[in-house]
Amino acid sequence: MAELSKLFLNRPDVAVKTYIVVPADNADKVLDELVKESLLEPLPVTETKKEAEKLAEKLELASKTAKLVQELSNRLAAPVEVEVKELPWDLDQGLAKLYNELLDTLRLVRGLERELAELEQRAERLAALEKIVDAAQGRGEEGLVLEYDGDLVVVRTVYGSREEVSKLEEASLKTLSKIEAQPGKEVAVLVFERKSYERVREEVERLRVEVAGLPLGDLGQLKQAIEERLNEARTRAGDLRKKVGEVVSGKVYEIALAKVLAETVESKIGVLRDALESKYLTLVAGWALKSRAKEVERVARENRGVALFEEAPDPPVEFNNLKPFKPFELFTEIMGYPSPTEWDPTPLLTYLYLVFFSLMFPDVGYAIGLIIGARLVLPYFVENKDTLRRLIKIATYAGVTGIITGLLSGSFFGSLLGQYIAMVIPSVLPSLPPKLGALEEIGPVIIRYLGLALGVGYFMVLFSHGIGLYKNLVNKNRVGVVAEVLLISLILIAPPAIKVMFRFNVDVLGLLRIIPGDMASKLAVGVLVLYAVFKSVVDRPFGVMLWIFDVLGVMADVLSFVRIAGIALGGAIMAELINSLVFNVAGTAGMIYPVIGFVVGLLAALSLHVVNLGLSSISPFVHSLRLIMYEVSSKFYEGGGRRIAPSGVGSLVVRVGGGLR
Repeated sequence: MAELSKLFLNRPDVAVKTYIVVPADNADKVLDELVKESLLEPLPVTETKKEAEKLAEKLELASKTAKLVQELSNRLAAPVEVEVKELPWDLDQGLAKLYNELLDTLRLVRGLERELAELEQRAERLAALEKIVDAAQGRGEEGLVLEYDGDLVVVRTVYGSREEVSKLEEASLKTLSKIEAQPGKEVAVLVFERKSYERVREEVERLRVEVAGLPLGDLGQLKQAIEERLNEARTRAGDLRKKVGEVVSGKVYEIALAKVLAETVESKIGVLRDALESKYLTLVAGWALKSRAKEVERVARENRGVALFEEAPDPPVEFNNLKPFKPFELFTEIMGYPSPTEWDPTPLLTYLYLVFFSLMFPDVGYAIGLIIGARLVLPYFVENKDTLRRLIKIATYAGVTGIITGLLSGSFFGSLLGQYIAMVIPSVLPSLPPKLGALEEIGPVIIRYLGLALGVGYFMVLFSHGIGLYKNLVNKNRVGVVAEVLLISLILIAPPAIKVMFRFNVDVLGLLRIIPGDMASKLAVGVLVLYAVFKSVVDRPFGVMLWIFDVLGVMADVLSFVRIAGIALGGAIMAELINSLVFNVAGTAGMIYPVIGFVVGLLAALSLHVVNLGLSSISPFVHSLRLIMYEVSSKFYEGGGRRIAPSGVGSLVVRVGGGLR
């Protein structure tokens, strides 16, 4: 399928950002080889420094993302397998976006975990306090002093490790109650002198069990209140644990994708870390075409280095056409190079250009003269050898197609030699009568050629909008799809409607044999109204008027192909006028002596047809180019790319070791 696409709408060869790590002593040699073989478009020294800084930042981001992924993964209750179906085209932007998203998630999770830790600590202290109350009830006590603030003494209930509680116990006057709440931890009710309390206040407050709001007078009520608070804390803690699990589980795909991206970045450019930190290694950065990546790797390997490649946004491109289409890349260059995600229309434009040119230039003699004249004349006007070579090949291909249409129209210097072709090959294309003799035959020929030109125009405009529809479908541009569907529908239904309403026989597809005339008219008006409403809504406020230009533009595009008939007939009429003049001059000179008449006629024919060749060959070239640029490719081609320049950039090597730190 990829090879087949090269025959119609091709894909350009897209470049990738290329990093080459080599010993510092070999850097100049490597760069010279790469540029000499047109393998690399080196980055200027300032951009290389920036690129090195970006690489360092990218590696740091990948490292931080990996740690972030690990932290979030540790919070999953069980291992989860996730299928990552598609990586973002821009890895850098995708990784940065995921890092920020997961960082926000981790911050949220940590906030929930802090709240959970506080609740668990609170529940643990309440459970310890409950044991103090149980012990007091077991001793038959009716009341329990858990907290008191007086001028002379202070009572506090504390909970902590055995060592912490013992240390506070030494600073207290008396221990009212103390029990082991759980292994290694104790809860105690301690009485402090006011002065002693002030010295250990900070430690006491840290271990203090909050009893504010509890009914301290009655042990039964106190125990019930503690149990209520304890259950509330445990319920809230359970909800928080569930919330943490839900938050992390909800980001499991992003976690998996971030892990893949971080590992991808590390595997691709991790080796560059040595170049960024070493004074013995050098980083060479630039652009290289994907199709030539192995050659870049070979050059790097031969010089004890390593080449790494990375897809980056807005890469340059190179044409990737088959050899016969390469000369016609000149036309695509005029419209702009294809972007990395765009079709290269060169093959399609080649076919159409040759068809249009041959229909405007249907003469065997002139076509042969074009092939010869291009090689003789163009070198005097075109200095660039590459452009000259391409123009000569274009003229050759155009001349060959002109020979074909010349044979089909029976024209070889008009009817001068064309009358003999007509004896062998029936005329398929319209042709003028010899020397414009039968005037009544000229009108039908002109009408036929105009009909042919308009028919070609109609199908070419329909075809161009069809490609535009396909492009919008591929790019998932819904607005573009609807607009093209409505326009194509209008192009299809308008001719039969025009025939019904205005009596012009323009039903090219013969749709009136399938649908009634009144239905065709109603459909055409309905589609026209739908398109007007659609444009008014989509392109407001100017869409109210823009739809008119779109519809008239379709008509203008079709009518623009009338130039095919005008140029072809103009050249043919000139050829027949020349033939008539030649025969008259030769006949007059032949009255003196037949040989003189033949020589004079031959010289007159050659000179006058050469002049006509020069005049009539320029128009087909220009107008065929205009048709493929404006009437065809403008419907689906934007040309927003940049061509890679492997040897057009001044090369500088920058040593980046250690300088970034």
